[in-house]
Amino acid sequence: MIAKDGRIRLVGYGRTNHAGFGDDDVLRAVVAEKRLPADNEANTDGNRHFYGFECENHRDGKDPWPDVQLDAVEKAAAAICRHHGWTSRSVIGHREWQPGKVDPRGFTTDSMRAGIRDRLK
Repeated sequence: MIAKDGRIRLVGYGRTNHAGFGDDDVLRAVVAEKRLPADNEANTDGNRHFYGFECENHRDGKDPWPDVQLDAVEKAAAAICRHHGWTSRSVIGHREWQPGKVDPRGFTTDSMRAGIRDRLK
């Protein structure tokens, strides 16, 4: 869990229920680090495939994302990518994975990936 003050707390490990079911085409694109297709089905359990960050936010597009929180998300994601030898293309948001998911709101996942890409340089 990544709090607004930038603190990161481990609240689960192993397989957890965070991603839910999503699109198998998106999973294949993430694994291949290719351009993401539109998520138009929910036929694959993402909980067994993805790390998940739950971030403190109301998810309404109005609740602010403090810079320190966004920095923490970037740092944590970059560390995981670096450990596995992945690029920032291995990072996705809920709304890219599953039809019906609306988060994150208030920033774009493309902007987050750009920050992660910069950190990986």
